[in-house]
Amino acid sequence: MENEVIKNIQDDIREQAQLVIDQIEYEISMLHDDEVSHFKAGLKKEQDTYLEKELNDLEVLAITEASRQKMDIKRNLLALREKLVSELFKEVEAKLIAFTKTDAYSDYLVRKLDKVPYDGGVIYARAVDVDFIKKHTKDKDVTIEERYFKIGGFTYISASQDSEYDFSIDTNFADQTEWFTDHSGFTI
Repeated sequence: MENEVIKNIQDDIREQAQLVIDQIEYEISMLHDDEVSHFKAGLKKEQDTYLEKELNDLEVLAITEASRQKMDIKRNLLALREKLVSELFKEVEAKLIAFTKTDAYSDYLVRKLDKVPYDGGVIYARAVDVDFIKKHTKDKDVTIEERYFKIGGFTYISASQDSEYDFSIDTNFADQTEWFTDHSGFTI
């Protein structure tokens, strides 16, 4: 009987030990699952943060690239505008210079000379125009002097009125160039 009691005690101890072992294994499994869940949650959070950062970086890169492309387009348009306007002004200037070699230019000078008050003032003209102007103003009270004009025309400074009459094509061209630049709609 003693053997049976010892055997029952041993069986009871084994059963109790197995319960403790099962409980410990269950708790280890629960702790393991908790740790894994915690690490998974941390890893998911890190992954989400990383992905958000990468997305933000890509957005910034896309915005920067779009801005750079916009600036490149504006720079190219501005260069094209400057080229077109420069070519246009050179062409107009060449036509005006060609105009000063025609009979129409002589008519232009005569029409403008008729508007001068001739009160003892001074006409400033290109060297090539001085003789023509002298011929058409020989009976007028005026002094004629040479002055550089790239294109042509003349200016008259009135002695009595203390004023200047500008009939130079250079000034008209400069005024029209400025007007065109201000009103052409070519601004960027």
